[in-house]
Amino acid sequence: MGMNKMNVETKERELIIERIFDAPPELVFEAYSSCNHLKHWWGPKEWPMEECEMDFREGGKWHYCLRGPNEGDESWGKAIYKEIDKPGKLVYEDYFSDKDGNINEEMPGMLITVVFIEHGGKTKLSSTTLFDSPETLKKVVEMGAVEGMTSSLDRLDEYLAQLTTNNQ
Repeated sequence: MGMNKMNVETKERELIIERIFDAPPELVFEAYSSCNHLKHWWGPKEWPMEECEMDFREGGKWHYCLRGPNEGDESWGKAIYKEIDKPGKLVYEDYFSDKDGNINEEMPGMLITVVFIEHGGKTKLSSTTLFDSPETLKKVVEMGAVEGMTSSLDRLDEYLAQLTTNNQ
């Protein structure tokens, strides 16, 4: 896997995405841990995150909205943090929700584990999303999840470059 290239793999109920970032694990982890950072990169470029509330602790919640290019396009999400091991690992349940934070039971929930691995002064990020069935995984991939994550991680890469340049 080369720099800035994403490795995507599916295994039964898992979507595994790996990518190397030119930043230390502490900084990449930090980019996941507050609305101030996430607003710069979470979501595809055409669907930026415009609303965000977060209680970053085990048992805490993250509620956000991505807004699309057309009037009324919005996608609300809610995450519940299960494990936070700074700066190495983050585990959360991720759901589609409404603007009030009520989970949309008609859409699939996901268990996401993000691991931040020191990789020669850089960070190898490994994100594993566990679905309830292979069919659900297939459905979410067909909805454009991989393309969406690719766009988000491209934006994260650009954001981390800005942060490391500003800190030098």
